[in-house]
Amino acid sequence: MSSEKIHIMTTAGAIKLDLSVSNGAVNVTVDPKAVYARVRVHTAAPEGPVADAVNDMMFTERGDKLAVSVPDDMVGGVITQTFNSGGRYGSSSYSIVNTGSMTGSVVANSGRDVWVDGRQIVKDGTVIAAQGTAVGGGAGTITVDVILPAGSSLAVSTKNAETTVRGDLETIRFDARNGSLQAGSVKVLEAETHNGSVLASSVDTELEASTHNGSITIGAYNGRRGSARTHNGDVTISATPTSSGRLAARTHNGNIRVRGAGHLDLKTSTHNGRVW
Repeated sequence: MSSEKIHIMTTAGAIKLDLSVSNGAVNVTVDPKAVYARVRVHTAAPEGPVADAVNDMMFTERGDKLAVSVPDDMVGGVITQTFNSGGRYGSSSYSIVNTGSMTGSVVANSGRDVWVDGRQIVKDGTVIAAQGTAVGGGAGTITVDVILPAGSSLAVSTKNAETTVRGDLETIRFDARNGSLQAGSVKVLEAETHNGSVLASSVDTELEASTHNGSITIGAYNGRRGSARTHNGDVTISATPTSSGRLAARTHNGNIRVRGAGHLDLKTSTHNGRVW
């Protein structure tokens, strides 16, 4: 038996949704025919920390504002490690974190070697899994499915959740540690993620996007003020004739492709890469 919670707004029309969820997937669909916003939070896990997180979550509705807060699920059976490549097991340059009970997983630790579900993560004291690796152990994940009326706005705060938005929104504010954003058309986009990419089909007014490891892609930039920054990754922006003002695109390791920006106050910078 799965766990789920559903909330349907009592206020009709566009809303401002503030969503906080640690891990999993967020799927947002903007439906011009929708009268009331609807949020469904669910997991296939019948019990354990993921199911507990769904059961303990809260919906708070005030006027046209809806806050959805899902507790840190402490995902059982998932190992997440972040480290500087070449680090030694136990050093301060990286960590391997068991984010919950290991229900459904088999963990073996033999001195300086660590396996999870038969997959070796640490060998002779050195992490051999790629940076950002997540090894699942069958504990389930949380999925948030959202239906929003036209004209709505969205804010997402997450540690490790991928977010996909289908349709047009007024504003998107996305804050993630590890997670990518894929969005349709938005007037104002503010996105910050450490490990993940940012992609939007169009931005109409303001753009502020940054990521440490990941690409930034804007299909059509119509704005009046824009900034896209990444340390490791490409920046690709197509400006339209209706765009104006200043547009900045910066990366340390990666290429910058800005098209149609001859009429803008354009600033570009890359250390290891090309600009064209």
